[in-house]
Amino acid sequence: MLIGNKIPKIETNKILIEALKSAASRKLTAKELLEQRVSFIYGSLKSNSSITKEEVRKTIKKQEGIEEA
Repeated sequence: MLIGNKIPKIETNKILIEALKSAASRKLTAKELLEQRVSFIYGSLKSNSSITKEEVRKTIKKQEGIEEA
């Protein structure tokens, strides 16, 4: 936001930056990766779709040959 002719200096919290770097470099678990895929596909469906998140999850698991527990 411009205040007069000056642009205010914005600083991001250094602890937040370090936490973000750490999270970005961490390898996802298989479960986390599956849930990201489920979320992406489910979010891409039309709002009037009757497909549930659980159906998406089961379909991915079936395609990947993952056994249901």
